Amino acid sequence: MPQTPSQSGVQTSEVAVFRLRDAAVWLLPVSLAWSIHQLGSDPQAPAWVAWQVFFGVHSVIPLLDLLLGQDHAAPRTGRPHLITRLVLLGCLPAWMGVLLAGAAISGGLDTLAWWGLALSCGATGGIVAINVGHELIHRTSRLDRTVGGLLLASVSYGAFKVEHVRGHHLRVATDEDTATARQGESLWAFVPRSVLGTLRHALQIDAARARHETLTWSALTVLLWIAVATVWGFGALCFVWVASVVAIVELEVVNYIEHYGLRRARLADGRYEPVDHRHSWNANSALINAFLLNLQRHADHHAHAGKPHTALRSEPDAPQLPAGYGAMVLIAWIPPLWRAIMDPRIPRVRP
Repeated sequence: MPQTPSQSGVQTSEVAVFRLRDAAVWLLPVSLAWSIHQLGSDPQAPAWVAWQVFFGVHSVIPLLDLLLGQDHAAPRTGRPHLITRLVLLGCLPAWMGVLLAGAAISGGLDTLAWWGLALSCGATGGIVAINVGHELIHRTSRLDRTVGGLLLASVSYGAFKVEHVRGHHLRVATDEDTATARQGESLWAFVPRSVLGTLRHALQIDAARARHETLTWSALTVLLWIAVATVWGFGALCFVWVASVVAIVELEVVNYIEHYGLRRARLADGRYEPVDHRHSWNANSALINAFLLNLQRHADHHAHAGKPHTALRSEPDAPQLPAGYGAMVLIAWIPPLWRAIMDPRIPRVRP
């Protein structure tokens, strides 16, 4: 009996579809904007107003993700719906709006509220700036790639645009890739190694191409810093720096999870075997998939990097995480617990 589209895991229609879940990422800048409005109107507002997005991302969403279970939405063929594309492109003005508004009011906050808002802003940036930026830099449209680069530059990580596409995707699951965590490596050791490796390799890629793309994105970052410091002062600049550091760390924790301990085998000619579904950890929890644009279907993303997020499949033959990214991010901060859970799950590399 022929399979239905839902059974086969893919829709046969080429008609682009918009689903409400495609706009889930906007809940974060909207929630952050509410916090900023409340704090701007009353700097003595309760501390939870400043912290609500940060704790929501790292407690409420992971818990709901565990309760809601697996994502049964079928991949969609063809180009993403125009509204879906506009949702992603619109993240640039939405993100810049809350980042600058947060910086503008930060000088009037007490220490607890200042840190809460900065961390909430960083948690938002890790998803709205970096994760959306990651999706856009893989697109074929120059506009999409440019907006993706601007999002990354806004959190001081423009080098990621260069290294991720031209470095990480080619070297993933090898010792040459600093964005692939080694078995037994703690998150605390991995994050600085990955950040420094990304910056170094991006410059090497540019040198080999006789381009200055990394420096261009970095210059835009510096211009943003100068503008913030000129308009609102050094304290506001510190706010932007903290938000950027948090956003970058959020990304690198996910990097740590995505390929931990996985390795591609070397072939007889010394090259590595082609990238396939075995070289990325897969998860398919429903809520995190909505917020992270199906990033948890990471095995398919690396096997077919040009696929839009709406077309990604959950690959059952890929190594499977025991829970979604929301829970695994929290576990990764505790190295003994992480190793106890993950090391036995690492598949052997074929000789």
